[in-house]
Amino acid sequence: MRDFLAEFVNRKADQGAKSIPKNYKKLSREAKDYVAEVSAKNVVPDASGFEFDLETGDLTLKIDGHPDLALSAQVAGTFSDDGSFMWGWGHPSVPQPLQQAAWAAQRYGDRQEIEDLLTRGGKATRKKAEEYTAIAAYLAHADGVFIGDHGGGGSVCLVWFYPENTKPYE
Repeated sequence: MRDFLAEFVNRKADQGAKSIPKNYKKLSREAKDYVAEVSAKNVVPDASGFEFDLETGDLTLKIDGHPDLALSAQVAGTFSDDGSFMWGWGHPSVPQPLQQAAWAAQRYGDRQEIEDLLTRGGKATRKKAEEYTAIAAYLAHADGVFIGDHGGGGSVCLVWFYPENTKPYE
């Protein structure tokens, strides 16, 4: 299993950072900036649909007028229509191998004492679910994020990666 958190800390050190964000506000801001940067670099047209295999982590984005885009994904969490978020690490239906990006957020929260990252789930806004997903993407060095309707009264929040030897979407 990948240790996304150790990889994040090493990446920050390689970039010359003297410290990592110590509070939720700074981490969230850096995460949103990171997602904006990778989204600009990895431009993917809006998906008209998607398929996600919860056993393998294979994500296929359906894009009208374009070939499907095959990606690998991790589950950051789920957001329900009743206004609650549950981290992937605390979700009973998410297999452990697909929880790693979410676990990086939980472990980061534990080390930095950031309570928002330690609770398995609870009331949240859509904006907060997007922040949590951005944090998981930032820590995991993901190539993008995708939030899609899972058909059961809510959305699945994913961080995605291009498979090895795959070029960005063209």
